[in-house]
Amino acid sequence: MPVAWKQTRLLQPAKIATCITISALNVLWQGHGVLRSSPTITRLAVVGVLCYVVMTIAEFLWLMYSGPKFTGFESPTAAKSAPGAPVVDPLVEQLKELPPAVLRDEVLELAKEMKAFEAVADREFVNTLAGVQQPVVASEAERDEVLDKQSTELVEHDLRTWRAYRERFHRPARAFRDELRKRLGIRNVNGEPRIPALDQAVLTGAKPIAQAADYLASLARRLK
Repeated sequence: MPVAWKQTRLLQPAKIATCITISALNVLWQGHGVLRSSPTITRLAVVGVLCYVVMTIAEFLWLMYSGPKFTGFESPTAAKSAPGAPVVDPLVEQLKELPPAVLRDEVLELAKEMKAFEAVADREFVNTLAGVQQPVVASEAERDEVLDKQSTELVEHDLRTWRAYRERFHRPARAFRDELRKRLGIRNVNGEPRIPALDQAVLTGAKPIAQAADYLASLARRLK
């Protein structure tokens, strides 16, 4: 059933139904009508097509009259880019239910694991440097090729370390930090130290993960 049929008042459907009934009787009655010389099937088909065209035009005009108004400045991606309901991390909800003593122990354990992870990564970095042998090169091009290979291996090591930290520690570390700040009543977060490993998962400096772990441990020890 067309949408216009549902949205019109009762008087309009009654008129349309009456017109269709009269048209059907006109088709079936062979003594009258412009198509009386045609077969019954042809007359029914013509009337059906005309009724469909009339209803389609009526629905289009009704939608033009009562449908949404467009200004021409609407963005086709506005509905997709509109922010929806914020997604709540299940870990954040779990931390809200932890007693202070349990939360403190969990944070200290996480800080210990973060330091151990960085120590292992540093040893692997040193082993990578020590494992690269300096071959005897005969030309400038060969020396550049060796240096490029060493740089590639070090970059790949840093990338693996960063991925492992982000997947394993960054999310819980941020959740613990936010929960500890909330319980300690720290509202001015701008007064807190900037730690790239916690804020943006950026590993810069000599001991970025240990710096984040020490900060988490200091907050945990202040929790009573």
